[in-house]
Amino acid sequence: MRSFTLLASLLLAPALAPARAAAAPPAPSQQAAAAASRVVIVEADADDPLVHEAATRLRAELGAAGFEVVRVPRGREGDARAALERAAQDEGAFAAAAIFRSRAGATADLWIVDRVTQKTVVRTVEVSGAAAPSVMAVRAVELLQASLLEASLLSSRAPSEGAAGGARAAVPEDVQRWMAPVRRQAGADLAPAAARPGMLAGFGVEAGLAALLSAGGIGPALGPALRLSYGAAGGGALPAGLAARLTFAGPAIGPALEGALGAVSVRQEMALLEAVWAPETGAAISPVLSAGVGGVHLFIAGDPLPPLRSATGEVWSIAASLGGGAGLRLTDRAALLLDVHAIFAEPRAVVTLGGERLGTAGRPTFAGFLGLLVRL
Repeated sequence: MRSFTLLASLLLAPALAPARAAAAPPAPSQQAAAAASRVVIVEADADDPLVHEAATRLRAELGAAGFEVVRVPRGREGDARAALERAAQDEGAFAAAAIFRSRAGATADLWIVDRVTQKTVVRTVEVSGAAAPSVMAVRAVELLQASLLEASLLSSRAPSEGAAGGARAAVPEDVQRWMAPVRRQAGADLAPAAARPGMLAGFGVEAGLAALLSAGGIGPALGPALRLSYGAAGGGALPAGLAARLTFAGPAIGPALEGALGAVSVRQEMALLEAVWAPETGAAISPVLSAGVGGVHLFIAGDPLPPLRSATGEVWSIAASLGGGAGLRLTDRAALLLDVHAIFAEPRAVVTLGGERLGTAGRPTFAGFLGLLVRL
């Protein structure tokens, strides 16, 4: 039985060998060659050594990228574009390139026609120096990539759609791979810049000076100011640029009020809870608008002439404030703010000495703030 099986195997081996050979897959190198897209280099000014060397280097550049490069002589067409389009169509290439020496001799024109975007692009380069052929070859490759970029981006985003409306050919897969670094760079260049945070976004602390001046004659007075704020960054329930702010000012002390019977010194403090809007304008300076409510404290100390005696007094008032100003960005986290407020207080504070009216506050009192804001 074993002898019969061995004899049958020996007799059938020659007949099975061709079938096995036919079923064997081609070599990987043959598959890669068959799949490679084709580029045509149209030989123009072949007698010019510089142009010839540049075309040779261009062929090496494209060959190293994995494309099949075919060099053909320029046809009889007088128009360079027509010659390149005909060569690309005849060879089934996705693009054609040619290098022409200009009449001046100091420059050369690089022509690229690609059948993917159906565009023709031309670039003029200088041909002086020993590196001129390499420069021309590199510029020609860059020109081809720039021509293919739009179609490559569209194809990478929606590859199943192919050419838009059938007006363009599909971008071959190996061309897509070759264009991948260019697409990534273009995507990085075109990506929108990160949105700059608002001037009052997040927690902020502002320290500075407050100046108070009443329309009723009290002031001017100068004192420290401290503000704490918290603002929306955008993308949430609150619009960007909107913030809540606590303002503390004082003690603000100004010159004494003089009367016929002596002088009265005045000290003022205030605290406000405000809604602030500082819209992002994209510029260094942004407007700042505010409205708030709070309290004002006015303390007085009289220094009358004899026989009157010294006395003190104070007034606490509820206040409403409207303000406007501007902020100057110093960095993304620091800004210089300047704003002016009109403050209306009830009850109105009236300063008198021996029945003589020396001044009033809160109808209105103007407050100016200058401070350095730092976002935490």
